[in-house]
Amino acid sequence: MHWTENVDPFHDCCVHGRLYLKIGSQIVSAGDSEWTVSTAAFNFLRTIFENHDDAQEEDLIPCCGFNMWPDDSLKDGLYIPNCGNGIDWSVEHEAGTIAHRLSTNVTLYTSKRVWARAVCDFADEVFAYFQTAWPKVIDNEEDRMGFDRFIKLWQERRSSAEKLLNGERFN
Repeated sequence: MHWTENVDPFHDCCVHGRLYLKIGSQIVSAGDSEWTVSTAAFNFLRTIFENHDDAQEEDLIPCCGFNMWPDDSLKDGLYIPNCGNGIDWSVEHEAGTIAHRLSTNVTLYTSKRVWARAVCDFADEVFAYFQTAWPKVIDNEEDRMGFDRFIKLWQERRSSAEKLLNGERFN
């Protein structure tokens, strides 16, 4: 993982890096390209509890995230635009399992707990890297509000995922 080259890491709100992701027998990301792994971790945390429609939402693994803007018209109240050059697939919750519907017309299934454990391990690794340049210095008020909402949602989702992993029931 790394910060943007030639940018003060205390001003950089996105962690970048290579991501290897294999679901079942399918390699979704071979680890040979750079992605915005902080936004990917954030998006994955959401998929533990919510569906993701690849035709309607931003990429799960984005190439870039231009910014984090508060937008109360959206479900999360946060908009993280990207260039559309990422990796995306649909995620649907089905009676205790999660269906990952890839663009190759392959559907892979994971249990909710297995997906949650993998996502939490990844998110924790990314968040630990965030801490290497903390606190963030964000001069623009709207940007600060967006980043604060990003971190708040991240922590809420991570906490909910931990409850799931500890055996508490969630729908």
